[in-house]
Amino acid sequence: MRRRDFLAAGGALLLAGCSRSDGDRVATPTTSAPSTSAAETSSAAPSPTEEPAPTPGTPAEILARSTVPVLCFHQIREFRADDSAYARTIITPPAVLTAQLQALRDGGYTPVTAPAVVDHLQFGTALPDRPVLLTFDDGSVTHATAALPVLQQFGFPAAFFPMTVVLDKPDWLSSDQLRELDAAGMTIGAHSWDHQRMDQLTGDQWTEQLDAPAATLAGILGHPVDLLAYPHGMWNQEALPHVATAGYRAAFQLADTTDPAQPLLTIRRIMPPPTWDGATLLAHLESDF
Repeated sequence: MRRRDFLAAGGALLLAGCSRSDGDRVATPTTSAPSTSAAETSSAAPSPTEEPAPTPGTPAEILARSTVPVLCFHQIREFRADDSAYARTIITPPAVLTAQLQALRDGGYTPVTAPAVVDHLQFGTALPDRPVLLTFDDGSVTHATAALPVLQQFGFPAAFFPMTVVLDKPDWLSSDQLRELDAAGMTIGAHSWDHQRMDQLTGDQWTEQLDAPAATLAGILGHPVDLLAYPHGMWNQEALPHVATAGYRAAFQLADTTDPAQPLLTIRRIMPPPTWDGATLLAHLESDF
C-alpha cells in the first residue's frame, strides 16, 4: 500500500470515531419570520454578505490530506573539486534541476505555492491534480542566480527558507534578492538564525532561532513570515510549542513520519539527490507520498 493510501485510510478511521452520523444529528426547529412592512423593507439598508471563515481540520483530517509531495533542494551549482562527498549529495547542478523539473511537468505534476499546500492541509481547499511543492533551504545566492531562472523557465512557484545570519554576505542571498524572489511570486520562510538543530535548543535560544528570524525577514519583505523549515530537518516534541508560540503557521521537516497530533508543524519533505534522473524522481514521488 502506498503511503498516500495508508494515510487516507488511517485518517478515515480516525474520523469515523469522532464524526456524528446524519442519523445522530438533532433537527433544528424552524419558525416563520415576522412579516415586514413595505416601509420597513424600503428603508432597511442591505446587509453585506460575509464569507464564512473556513473551519480548520482536525489533526486526523490534516494527516489524511498529507499526501502532497514536498521536495527540498539546497545549493544549485556545479560541483567543485573541494566539495566533500556529503556536499555532493545536496548540491544540484542547474542542468540536473532543469531535468528534474521537466520530469515533473512531463509527468503531469503541477507545482503549487507553500501557502496553497498549507491551506489544503488545514482547511481542505482544493489543489490541482498531482500537486507538488518545491522548496530551497539555507539561502545560497544560487537560489536567485540559478534556481530562479529555471523556475521561471517552467513557470513554477517555490518556497525559499534562508538562514538570516548569512543574509547580505558573499555567496549568500542579499536583502534585494529576497525581495526579488518575493516579487516573482516565491514564498519566503524562515530557517533559523544560524542553522542550529531545533531538537537541541534551550532557554533564550528559542527567541534567537525562531522569533528574531521571522522579524528580520518581515522587515526586509514588508509583510509577515509564518512558515518555517527546521535546520537539518530536525525537531522534537519540545520544539513544537515554541514554533507555534513564535507565530509560525506551519513547519517543514525531513523525517519520514509526521506527528499525528500536530501534522502542520511536521510536514514531510524529501531531498532529491543529483543522481536521480527524471524517471527515478517520479518513481520516488509515487512510492514515498
